[in-house]
Amino acid sequence: MPNLDNILNQNVDSLDQSRSLRWDWYLVAGSLGIFALALFLHFWQLGTIPYPVFDESLFGQYAKEYLEGNPTWEGHPPLGKYFIMLGILLFGEHEFGYRIFGASFGSILPLLMIGMVYRLTYQRNLALLSGFFLLSDGLFLVESRFALINVFLVSFGLASQIFLLAGLAQRGKLRTFLLCCAGLMLGATASVKWNGLGFSLLLFLVVLWVWAIAKFFPKKLSRLGILAEITKLHWWQYLLCFGVMPIAFYSVQWIPLFMLNPGGIEPESGFGAIHSFWLSFVRVHEHILWWHSTDVMMNNDPEHPSHPYCSLAFSWAVLARPVGYYFQERDGYFTVVQGLGNPLLWWLSTLTIVGISIASVLPKLRQFANIGITNYLLLGYFSNYVPWLIVKRCLFVYHYMSSAMFSFVALAWLVCQIFTQKGLIRYLGYGIIATVIISQLFFMPIWLGLPILPKDFYQRIWFMPDSLPGFNWI
Repeated sequence: MPNLDNILNQNVDSLDQSRSLRWDWYLVAGSLGIFALALFLHFWQLGTIPYPVFDESLFGQYAKEYLEGNPTWEGHPPLGKYFIMLGILLFGEHEFGYRIFGASFGSILPLLMIGMVYRLTYQRNLALLSGFFLLSDGLFLVESRFALINVFLVSFGLASQIFLLAGLAQRGKLRTFLLCCAGLMLGATASVKWNGLGFSLLLFLVVLWVWAIAKFFPKKLSRLGILAEITKLHWWQYLLCFGVMPIAFYSVQWIPLFMLNPGGIEPESGFGAIHSFWLSFVRVHEHILWWHSTDVMMNNDPEHPSHPYCSLAFSWAVLARPVGYYFQERDGYFTVVQGLGNPLLWWLSTLTIVGISIASVLPKLRQFANIGITNYLLLGYFSNYVPWLIVKRCLFVYHYMSSAMFSFVALAWLVCQIFTQKGLIRYLGYGIIATVIISQLFFMPIWLGLPILPKDFYQRIWFMPDSLPGFNWI
């Protein structure tokens, strides 16, 4: 006669496996739903707004010059322009061709967010909500629908974190391989723009933080989750994965540019090619430093800005000065594309970052914060934000995108914590999500460039010039 305990245990095991499988499908289905909506928003009428818009006149032209064989040395590394060039090459020299890869990366970006958060926490609801919040933002949508390069930077930045966390979860050769991929993605992030180095700074600070916990508070190391595995890496893995790999990627991506435009350096053959590459490498970085320090770029006087949409870094977190990308008036309608983040999402996310920051330093409030998740998010946020506070050149709100992603995750984490509470407070979490969605729908016409009446446009411009000091949405 079968043992009753064995039968019960088998039934429990089957139930647990079924529940686990069901939740896995829940994560997959939720991710696919978010991805489908992202594809629609990024590709719908992608070529309707005529090229060029805003900095498309720069990056699109730079990309086109590669196809013509005479690329310009400008103010950023070349990787982002390679993608725009590839779109032109594959799909033609028109709006869709210029914008196809930006829209593709923008569509994948919420999935990358889901992947990073899930790898960090293994919390499905938190991962999906983080991806949804990113999908709900307007600045990420606008930046992805034009031939611009910031979306490549943040995509590679998230990819670097996914490979890092995935590598920490493995052992042996697979761990080293995944960590090398993380290093390559760090190199790719800096290869789009130098401010991509914020993700390398994040890695450096995370390593210091984890080792500090291990040395001074070893009993708390287990609270770091997967990040605690950093203490088990070998010295050569640090050197190879986080030193050699980023530098190698960053260096190699210059080769196509130097082949077409060595900057006046006479190309050499054999081992001499290394010498000529090095001379071009040094000279192009001198050029970039000069470009970022010219009088036009350095003028950041709020009273007399070098560009009408220049903004001070400390104003980004409250969305004080968005960027106007496109405006046309026809037949009594406005067609506007405004680089405006989702205001309610940004403000709630900023408040969450402030709250978590305070909780992390006050002993009586630390119990409300998860030391592993929240400290990682704070490091991600501030490593990509604080360096901008000392930059003197003309800056724009899209430089905040890398930091904004971490603030969105922080808000998603807060909402998930609210859902664990009992009573009416749970409805606050639903209220936050509903607020973000309503705000997204309300501002969608000026993110997608839909024709609207002037009165409807001004209903969405909550801050006219001089209505509130420091705020201007026009």
